[in-house]
Amino acid sequence: MRIELIDLDKYPLVVSVQADGTAMVYAPDVCDGIAAELLRNLAMQMEAGHPPYACTPGGRSSDRTEYGPSRLDRNARVWTDSNGRLWNLAVEWRSSGNLRWRWTGGMSEHGVPLMRTGTGALEQPLDVVSALYAPISPVAGFLL
Repeated sequence: MRIELIDLDKYPLVVSVQADGTAMVYAPDVCDGIAAELLRNLAMQMEAGHPPYACTPGGRSSDRTEYGPSRLDRNARVWTDSNGRLWNLAVEWRSSGNLRWRWTGGMSEHGVPLMRTGTGALEQPLDVVSALYAPISPVAGFLL
């Protein structure tokens, strides 16, 4: 058994989930609406990073090592990279330096979505954006 202490004064929002699935949210100084928006944003980030296959019982989705070629579902505006990660191209993505990236609708010669900053000053394939401007996350809601 492992016991960890969490300094609740250090973290404005703490979520704990027991083995039986019972969840508890501790956020006494955070507006419920902002806390809910933050949790929705985290859920979107987790869903965007989930590969297109089911999680294995007792394991994580990232345990899978069989990956195929990247592919684009143009109707859903979702690109699956060669590692199995899903990218929602319908939303803007925020990278380090607070750059915002949006899909141009085009693809690179290697089959990777082309992304452009909001100012249009930079255009890069999504894999390059992810590698050079990490971390990147979908733009949504409020952050604490």
